[in-house]
Amino acid sequence: MDHDRTWLSELRAALGCSGGLFALVLLVDLANGTLALWRALCWTAVAVLLLAILCPPRVTAGEHWLASRGPVRTRRVHTDLLVAVRGEGGPAPRLVLRDALGGRGVLDPAVLTANPVLWHRLDQGVRRSRERGVLRCGAAPLRTPADRIDGEGARAVFEASGLRCGAAIRARTRSGPGSGLGIGT
Repeated sequence: MDHDRTWLSELRAALGCSGGLFALVLLVDLANGTLALWRALCWTAVAVLLLAILCPPRVTAGEHWLASRGPVRTRRVHTDLLVAVRGEGGPAPRLVLRDALGGRGVLDPAVLTANPVLWHRLDQGVRRSRERGVLRCGAAPLRTPADRIDGEGARAVFEASGLRCGAAIRARTRSGPGSGLGIGT
């Protein structure tokens, strides 16, 4: 089983934000002399609510499945039985995956970019879904993470080999065809 390797640092950041807010409002209340038990309970509730909002979902993947576990529930999707992949734009872009068994998974494309192993698991499932003829739509939302992962991989290879990665190479890897990971065709 593979998991999101950036999750722990994001959780720490969420804990820091909610804990910092809690400490700040308690100090302000204390400095003003307005701190009471009921106010402290209200501030605790606000801090817990902020933590629940900021807490990142934990993404894990295995053989033909991908799961996203949030603070309330876990969403699991069978990647080898995908029927649709949809991208939702906005301030926080999301990929919505639906499988033939009714499973639905939602994840941030940045998780796939930061975790090539998770991307590989998803790509294997997308390939199997296509081979089976189950996947009806969804190549376009997967191209952006694929291009980004390929571009970063190419830059890493150039830097590791001591070659200088010029602007022309960066532009070519960003705008190259569908990444060769089976999702661009």
